[in-house]
Amino acid sequence: MFGYIKPRASELLVKENEFYKAVYCGICRIGGKRVSRFTRLLLNNDFVFLCLVRMAVCGDKACAETRRCPYSLKKKCMLCENESALYTSAAFGILLYYKALDDVADNRGLSRVAAKFRALFARGMFKRASALCPGLAEDVKERLSVLAGLEKARVSSPDLVSDSFAAITALAASYGAEGNERDILWECGYHIGRYIYLIDAFEDVLRDEKKGNFNVLAEYYGSPDAVVGAAGDIGQTLRDSIHAFCRAYERSGGSVYDKLVYNIAQLGSADCFAAAVNKLKGTDK
Repeated sequence: MFGYIKPRASELLVKENEFYKAVYCGICRIGGKRVSRFTRLLLNNDFVFLCLVRMAVCGDKACAETRRCPYSLKKKCMLCENESALYTSAAFGILLYYKALDDVADNRGLSRVAAKFRALFARGMFKRASALCPGLAEDVKERLSVLAGLEKARVSSPDLVSDSFAAITALAASYGAEGNERDILWECGYHIGRYIYLIDAFEDVLRDEKKGNFNVLAEYYGSPDAVVGAAGDIGQTLRDSIHAFCRAYERSGGSVYDKLVYNIAQLGSADCFAAAVNKLKGTDK
């Protein structure tokens, strides 16, 4: 996952923004302790969001503690370990390892060598994460195999290819949950995954053309220029995914984390797409 799901801080209360930072720092610490120190270097906002959603849906109560950050050497408020944070850390480790393997397959030359080193370092993370979430690794591997097959065949259907990736994030979001909570988390993870895959394809369309990599939007629209020209339609598709996420999340019945979750889903996602449009059109500052 790629770090696209983050809050619009200017619209949050100070205490809400501080809580978000505490969740981030908590997952960083928990992942570093239980999975791998590389969690502390590579953690991104997408997994912080999935942790928040899981805490909200499953009713996890948040407690925080002040601990010293090993990087800034300052004391920070951090989320205490709970099931949501632990599952999120493990899912991150599993997906990061498979992403490294995917990079090995996609790259050539020095980039391939660098990807092999990343995969080697991520191997230990994968083993510890798999021990925390037995079964998740195999399920993710199976889904990634389907996605890889679609990309190798250069399938030109954004719905079909993004569906395959979305099933992976749905697995990561819902693993270990049961009943109605699992159903809600699956649907939430699915729609967020669909958003992530499509916005990543949109933002990377020029780079993918340069490297000769598969890009489902370029395959569908015919060229990178056509993709940029279709920004309005693509933006509507992304908004539809976010609206579907919100409808699924509403079924959880409400939580103290609602304002933060909706801020990230609705406002943060809009900001991210606007930044991607500006980047492709050369108007980012």
